[in-house]
Amino acid sequence: MNIVTKLRVPFVASMLLMAGAASAVQVPGVYNTGLGIGGTELATGDGQVDANYFVVASTQPGVVAGSNALTYYNPAYLQDGPLSRIVNATGTDFGVDGTSTTFRTTFNMTGYDFANATLSGQTLSDNSLSIFLNGNFVAAATGFTTLTAFGTSSFFTTGINNLDFVLANAGGPTAFQVAGLTVTAAALDTPPVTGAVPEPAAWAMLLVGFTFVGASMRARKTTIVAA
Repeated sequence: MNIVTKLRVPFVASMLLMAGAASAVQVPGVYNTGLGIGGTELATGDGQVDANYFVVASTQPGVVAGSNALTYYNPAYLQDGPLSRIVNATGTDFGVDGTSTTFRTTFNMTGYDFANATLSGQTLSDNSLSIFLNGNFVAAATGFTTLTAFGTSSFFTTGINNLDFVLANAGGPTAFQVAGLTVTAAALDTPPVTGAVPEPAAWAMLLVGFTFVGASMRARKTTIVAA
């Protein structure tokens, strides 16, 4: 193998890997429970409207599909905070044994590589909670004195994604919380803009060309001296 090949092969391989690798970023529009529009903090107290979670279905009397989740706090629960608060369907301690309510939040994967996305978060519930992404089971949790981690790297789709929380009540108040909810994915490539800085792949090709030329010149110079 000549000097040009020795220099070119590992360099080309490393540059192609760098050009093909894309860093994951946080997908916008993903919010914890108990927040307002755009993730703003809500006023204190029960009954504040959660702008990002809404009821899909419920067997609890008086709970209407399409209504927003409402903040609710019980002293027995883990203390909530301004960036994530506990919610339910009524904003009160009213609950019916044996009923369930499905809450949904959505996020948009348009412009992101949904095939390599990751979702993670923490939750607590009174009493039990089942989590689904686009109708696919992700995790189950129970208990309201500590947060339980959940996550998945499967079941994403292009466009709008539905993240559902099925809250089951075994008596007394019922509520749940989602904290630290994050979806990460690589942003898809966009068409180049005229006059813009070259894309990483373009830089890689330029550097490969410069390396090839430089190596060729050094090899040629060595041959001349040896003669």
